[in-house]
Amino acid sequence: MRILVLCAGNIGRSPLAEVLIRSQLAGDLGISEQELERHGVAVASAGTDALEGHPASRRGIAFALSRGLDLGNHSATQVTTEALGAADLIYCMDRHQLDAVFRLEPNAAGRAQLLAGEGIEIPDPHFQNDEFFREVAARIERAVADRKQELLERISRSEGEDGPTAR
Repeated sequence: MRILVLCAGNIGRSPLAEVLIRSQLAGDLGISEQELERHGVAVASAGTDALEGHPASRRGIAFALSRGLDLGNHSATQVTTEALGAADLIYCMDRHQLDAVFRLEPNAAGRAQLLAGEGIEIPDPHFQNDEFFREVAARIERAVADRKQELLERISRSEGEDGPTAR
């Protein structure tokens, strides 16, 4: 299963969601994050208006560190039609990314959705204060936790169907 998480610049929300998803899935599966791929799980993030090559925001890095996660090596990536086509699940932070997905990949229906749930957007904290960023980061963390059981069930089904490399 390939999971792609999108936000605008790929420096704040989506990289944070990426490391949270990877960490939570690995923890619940009782494996290291490096072993996820052996279980057929790849998690990546990108931006619809990415600042290619930029590091994660300092606030995102700090929040991740407070959870024992590392965003220090993150490098922003622009989403591509190839990445969208290869993804089994595409999680977007807000309607802007969801609209961009359907413009670039009209066949994404059923795979693309808002991370926090239908109709629930996670706002961009980029030009907001630190308190607002922490609130957004906490919302991302809750949204990932809310999706975790669904993801674990999909992993279990794909492993049961064709082994750990099933899509």
